[in-house]
Amino acid sequence: MQSSSIYVDKMTATPQQLSNYVTGNHPAVLRDILEPGINLCLWQRSVNRAVSSELSSLRATHLPDMRCRTSPASFDDDVNALLQQQDLDPMAFENWRIDLRLLADVFFGLSEDRDVSLRLETKDDNGCRRFHVDRTHLRLLCTYHGPGTLWLTDAQVDRAAQENGEPNDNIIRFGEPSRFETFWVGIMKGAAYPGNAGQGLVHRSPPIAGSGRTRVLFCLDC
Repeated sequence: MQSSSIYVDKMTATPQQLSNYVTGNHPAVLRDILEPGINLCLWQRSVNRAVSSELSSLRATHLPDMRCRTSPASFDDDVNALLQQQDLDPMAFENWRIDLRLLADVFFGLSEDRDVSLRLETKDDNGCRRFHVDRTHLRLLCTYHGPGTLWLTDAQVDRAAQENGEPNDNIIRFGEPSRFETFWVGIMKGAAYPGNAGQGLVHRSPPIAGSGRTRVLFCLDC
């Protein structure tokens, strides 16, 4: 198993200097989200070509922000029901459904029996335009097609500007946002995570309006 990497040397950094995110190329890295001071864990995995092929025909109108409550026992049926509501044949997305189940099992293991909501979405316009913090406990995101979520390290964020509703240019203290690449899996802490008030991951949807691209997004919240 590959070890994850933390972007500051813990032996020399003060607590205030420690990075708030962890990355790795093995799914076990996602469990580090339970560690204090970490508000993002990224599993940097490769594109699954079989899944990509299944999703290549999806358009923005196919899954217009489909949501439901879910559980370990009902997840597979819930995914099938969301697809069928849009006249999509679940059997045409067999590899995708297997991958969704894999990610869901990881998330259910971290959710501590909290209620979990499922979202499947296809979009060709802009989503959340402003950098924000979710009012959730934990959130899992995976962009299967199109550009991924933009996010900021703690050092980049002017928290006061973000909380006061100021424009994005004022929220970013320096540099450019990082991005979830296609098929990467991120689990982030929100403002509702115990002891995480004011420390949730600051992120936003990528601007894609007018680009001709369709984004396929999977999200779990608890």
